[in-house]
Amino acid sequence: MGHYKSAGVPVSAVVHGLIARGNAARTDEDWAKAARYYSDALDQAPGLAHIWIQLGHMHKRLENYEQAMDAYARAEALDPDGEAAVEQGHVAKLQQRGAVALQHYLRAYRGARRNPDALRELLNLLERGTGMNREALTAALQGGKVNRPRRRARKVEGLASLTALLEQVEGLDLDSAQIAALQEARARIMDKAGQSAGDEPFDGHEIVFDASDLISYFGNARLPTGIQRVQIATITGAVETRPEGSVKVCCFSDQAASWSEVPLDAFMDLCALSLESGDRTDPEWLDAYTQLKIEISLAPALEFARGAFLVNLGTSWWLQNYFMFVREAKRLYGIRYIPFVHDFIPIMTPEHCVKELTQDFISWALGVYQHADFFLVNSQATKCDLIKVAGILGHEVDASDVAVIPLDAEFRSPDAKVAPTDKLREWGLSANDFVLIVSTIESRKNHIGALDAWLALIQKHGARQVPKLVCVGNRGWLNDEVYARIDQSPLLRSRVVMLSGLSDEELGLLYKSCRFTLYPSNYEGWGLPVTESLCFGKVPLLSDSSSLPEAGGPFGVYFEAGSTKELTAKAEQLIFDHAERARLEAKIKADFKPRKWQDVADQIGHEIEAFVSRTATAPSGDAESGLAERIEPVQFGAFYPIIRNFERRIWKGLGSAEIYRSGTGWWWPDDWGCWTKPNGGQLAVRFTDQKGPVRGFVQLHAPPDDVTKFEVAAPAIGFHLEGTLNPGEYRWIAIDIPEIAPVEGFHIRFKGSHSVDVSERTGGLDCRVIALGVGGFYFCHADDLVARANFIEAMTIGGLNQLAFNREPVIF
Repeated sequence: MGHYKSAGVPVSAVVHGLIARGNAARTDEDWAKAARYYSDALDQAPGLAHIWIQLGHMHKRLENYEQAMDAYARAEALDPDGEAAVEQGHVAKLQQRGAVALQHYLRAYRGARRNPDALRELLNLLERGTGMNREALTAALQGGKVNRPRRRARKVEGLASLTALLEQVEGLDLDSAQIAALQEARARIMDKAGQSAGDEPFDGHEIVFDASDLISYFGNARLPTGIQRVQIATITGAVETRPEGSVKVCCFSDQAASWSEVPLDAFMDLCALSLESGDRTDPEWLDAYTQLKIEISLAPALEFARGAFLVNLGTSWWLQNYFMFVREAKRLYGIRYIPFVHDFIPIMTPEHCVKELTQDFISWALGVYQHADFFLVNSQATKCDLIKVAGILGHEVDASDVAVIPLDAEFRSPDAKVAPTDKLREWGLSANDFVLIVSTIESRKNHIGALDAWLALIQKHGARQVPKLVCVGNRGWLNDEVYARIDQSPLLRSRVVMLSGLSDEELGLLYKSCRFTLYPSNYEGWGLPVTESLCFGKVPLLSDSSSLPEAGGPFGVYFEAGSTKELTAKAEQLIFDHAERARLEAKIKADFKPRKWQDVADQIGHEIEAFVSRTATAPSGDAESGLAERIEPVQFGAFYPIIRNFERRIWKGLGSAEIYRSGTGWWWPDDWGCWTKPNGGQLAVRFTDQKGPVRGFVQLHAPPDDVTKFEVAAPAIGFHLEGTLNPGEYRWIAIDIPEIAPVEGFHIRFKGSHSVDVSERTGGLDCRVIALGVGGFYFCHADDLVARANFIEAMTIGGLNQLAFNREPVIF
């Protein structure tokens, strides 16, 4: 027993062998074989909680949900504070038993370890509002929380102390100069706290930072990386330097159908905590994160100040329905929208991205050009791509409306704590005898080029003369060839080390100990590991693609992107020419001066202020009456499918009919069309060349389970229609417009009597409550018999895509 252990627990040789066979089968994704080996091991050693967990995982993979639940329950009995309770919650979700899942997650979170994954699930349930008792769930989440003073209160406490001191000056032996100094100190603190002496409300342009993706990041991680640091520093700097009331933070909630204001104090507390540690199980962190999410979920919808600037420093392409809410905020409040565009990877190099990512990103790109007033980008290369893609799509972006914010900041201080050098031996490495690549393992990063170069060097100089190649990064997409290349070559296996999941300290040790770094990527928006390498004084060997010459500047060594021959030659020089490498390192040490994160944040703040100063005063009006809505024109004789994007290429005229959705009564577009919410949704359309009566066609779709009574109305053109649809039925209805429609456009409202809670069918994975759906629409002049015949023919034979407004032009 003493010779073998599993997860630190002594086991017999037989049990150890069975577990090893199970692990091997799991690696080969043979779930059934792995389950048999784990089960056999547990027959002999039933006290191994971690193997019960593995057995549960295998049964879950096999969709043997009851057996998985039994295995997890056995694990929980052995280790009540382990992962078993949250795993039972996951299985219950798969079984579409939301109430059962909730109980498992609550038990996992109430345990001694306050499981952060259970917390994330519970907060998602609270945010989605799936019909449970919100007050009870809120109380359960807050139970046992230790109330700690808010960190930002220190400034207020200092102000209160000075105020109290000034009130007692008559009883103190202070001269006039000392009293004046106290008054000046109080004024400075008030100014830094963002307060004015007269406590007058702010009267100017409000800046609202969209922190949706930052808050989402905190649900899965704590210690911020590059872009999270930019967001934290920028928002903190704006709060500290702008007048009281001029800065807000918000997040986007599709379930709540609104923007939610994020409480500044709770947000700043969480950001401060995130910089202190990467420990997600720290009670203080869990309490702060829980409190922030609860306050957001219970907060009323955000009302923007008239003409506010909505700034998104992170990403939003993964947020469905995002631009519908930007559009509504523009209509109601006249906001101006400023996104930070980090790259155009899925459009510029779609061959290196999975299909779904490219499709979602193109959807975002179509929306960002239609809604952004100004842009922030991280490099001149990204700026060029932004303008180029705009031109391809048929949009025009003025270069002066794009500000470049280089991310040449100190990502990691070379003086920061690093892991002990013993870790190098654990990885089979020696200091100065390896070259480091830090990047996700995916095809765009061109690990294949690096492997081919290393193989050529090994064949030329011998394995012992060539430093090892250490690749640090998690698995991305399209990476099978990388692992296959290593597996098929004994020479590469002897000199290539693959590592993932490293701590900051471990990564710092690798940077400090490597001979130089390599970044052979085919395309980047900036290239954060290049800046990281320079911060550690290490020479980066880079491709000359996209933004990498900006990131490496005069300190990098460059090879032609895609040229393995040149990569090999440049790597050979850096490996064997010690004097040249030392010269380059000395140049980095002498001349490379990374900016502080606050410097990057300050630049962003200055650019935003510059955009603000160039912008005219916000349109007048009030939130109830709203502003003139921007309604896109409709082409006669063209079909407008309100579906998600399926394209993986772009062309002039490519667009999305989602922009005709008005208000927030819609869910996001699906493959077939778009569901409305129970209160109904409306389309906004406008004709620019109407010459007489118009005939329109709209496709309706009923939700499942029950008969739907529907109502379609367009009061501005005198149209009203009622009817019924069978469960799941698709039907085209006709809209006749005998008179000239309003030139400013009009709205068509859709309302259904029957709705379906999709969460009940998906175990809470999809929490929409759907009602009447709309697939698309088509308008033509009533007397245009050819257009009407084309539509009927296309509809009959399923060829409506040939009439789509955004179809790719055919070139002969």
